[in-house]
Amino acid sequence: MSKSILLDQQNQNTSDAVRIVNVAFDVGSDSLFWAMEFSGKSISGECENNSSEIRTTLEGIRNEVQQHGDCQLRVLCESTGIYHRRLLQLADELGMRTALVHGEAVAKYRTIQFADHGKTDQRDPKAALTVAKFGKLIKDRKLGKHYAQLRELHRLVLRCEARIKVAKCELHADLRTLFADLRLDKSVLYGPTGRALIEQFAGNPHAIVAVGEEVFYARMKSCSKNTKTATLKKLWQAANDTASNQKDHLSATLAEIRATAVRQLYAEITAFSQRQRKIEGQMQELYLTLQTSDPRLPGPRKGVVTLRMLSRLVAETGPPDDFRRLSQLMRYAGLNLCERQSGKWRGRTTISRRGRSELRYVLNLMAIPLVGRQKLFGDYYWKKKDADKMPGQKANVCVMRKILKMFYGWYKSGEPFDPERVFVMASEHAKAA
Repeated sequence: MSKSILLDQQNQNTSDAVRIVNVAFDVGSDSLFWAMEFSGKSISGECENNSSEIRTTLEGIRNEVQQHGDCQLRVLCESTGIYHRRLLQLADELGMRTALVHGEAVAKYRTIQFADHGKTDQRDPKAALTVAKFGKLIKDRKLGKHYAQLRELHRLVLRCEARIKVAKCELHADLRTLFADLRLDKSVLYGPTGRALIEQFAGNPHAIVAVGEEVFYARMKSCSKNTKTATLKKLWQAANDTASNQKDHLSATLAEIRATAVRQLYAEITAFSQRQRKIEGQMQELYLTLQTSDPRLPGPRKGVVTLRMLSRLVAETGPPDDFRRLSQLMRYAGLNLCERQSGKWRGRTTISRRGRSELRYVLNLMAIPLVGRQKLFGDYYWKKKDADKMPGQKANVCVMRKILKMFYGWYKSGEPFDPERVFVMASEHAKAA
């Protein structure tokens, strides 16, 4: 579900002219198990998960089916992250239709079909065929050239962010062990002052004390001219406090080892940050290229959204025109609401979390700077928190839904951004017009 959108009902209906025959695959890293129902009989088989075997198997199935009239094969499988991609690519090259089935739907239909909770590679494709009979398929989206490039570049950005997050956690732990009395805000640590501290002394308090106070000030100022003297005095005092409690030879030796690790981690963070900025620059250029072919794609707007975040958002949504209704886009993002109710009992209404987690991540990044008191969604967010007594995280999800709705309406209208329109219902806006 996280990689595709639900098929429209009209695309699920079998054409009168061409009969669609479903062949379902259970995809593993090394092998594929397949099953199909045709001419009143069930056929199944197995092949290795490599290009040659897959092509031979698909061609054999197609030849068998075409002997019984004009039929169109549709290849079905669960999304496995990476292992199913070659199967769908080869099926598309051979002129076959492709679609995905949700793993959760397959598991539940399998229980119904076989009346137990057993799971085997041979059962899964048969359960997937049952899912297809009910039309519960997911569209296998094939992104255009620029959208595909945008999606792939964003995958690399997410990887950089993940590496930076891990490296920062490790740096925090190592630096706290090395320099116990150091208290620097994150913005200072990763700014010019922190960079100078790591480059000149690797955050080692023993190295700081060894050079003396005046030299310490001079070397720090040479790398960070705008660092305040008061800040340098606090760093010098903290270095003295830490070093005075570690006077033995072993402590100094361990400090040197940890300082090396700190310098390496800081260099890793810097390198990945530079790489991320470079990739994001490429994404922004691609987005501008897409705007030339589709002028309805929104442009950056101060106080609302930057070009950087627009490129990241569209990298995850793909072409907005693929979604005929807002509800489809909400479901694709996993932000559609799920109600729990039975008789008089009412459970909590939550989001489904079944769509693209990467899209929800980007929407969260977009929401954070917009919920300040004087920002676009400030009043909306704080009303949810203060008046409705809603937890901050849940209120933030409401803002994420609003942002996605705003983006979709902005794109569909093709009009310049109107901040008043964000909080007006479509029916009221139509009456006012």
